[in-house]
Amino acid sequence: MKKLVNLSLLCFLTLFLIHCSYKEEKDLIKPGAEKCDTSAVKFSSSIRPLINNHCIVCHKAGGTGNGDFSTYSGVKAKVDNGSFRNRTLVVKDMPPSGGLSACELQQLQSWLNEGAPNN
Repeated sequence: MKKLVNLSLLCFLTLFLIHCSYKEEKDLIKPGAEKCDTSAVKFSSSIRPLINNHCIVCHKAGGTGNGDFSTYSGVKAKVDNGSFRNRTLVVKDMPPSGGLSACELQQLQSWLNEGAPNN
């Protein structure tokens, strides 16, 4: 019985020490994990490239998508009627490939929260 108690105590201490070896939350972040800065999201430097990479294939003049995203005013029209936020952040069916990263979604949310400025 004494051996079982000692073994149990040893296992507990080992698990406790492993758990406590992380001194800070940042130590739990996996190497290569994406850091997302949403403090200064701009249409020209953050949103336009995202649209060009994921949306413009369909959302252009003569494209299969509803709306022309080749200009800011085309994007803003969909922002103003609520469909841009709904399709990208709520329903999440755009783009159909589902190719937006968590950071891209955060950047879109930040830009929309700021009123979707043309900056």
